[in-house]
Amino acid sequence: MKTELINEFYLMQRSRASVDYNEMLDERVYSPIKDANWKMTTWISERGRMLMNLDVKLNSSLKHLRKKYLKF
Repeated sequence: MKTELINEFYLMQRSRASVDYNEMLDERVYSPIKDANWKMTTWISERGRMLMNLDVKLNSSLKHLRKKYLKF
């Protein structure tokens, strides 16, 4: 059954001789997925960078406040 489906798919792909199946796949499936992955990756890295900077500022402020007000 599986080989029959593969053969049918191959014949269907051959019947579309005017349009290359790989180009169609790349245009309709892979390109939007690549764009979405790139957007998510940049968004996550920007957010991570922002959170790391916030953490550094917070630790610096806490260190300064501890030295100023919590002298033992």
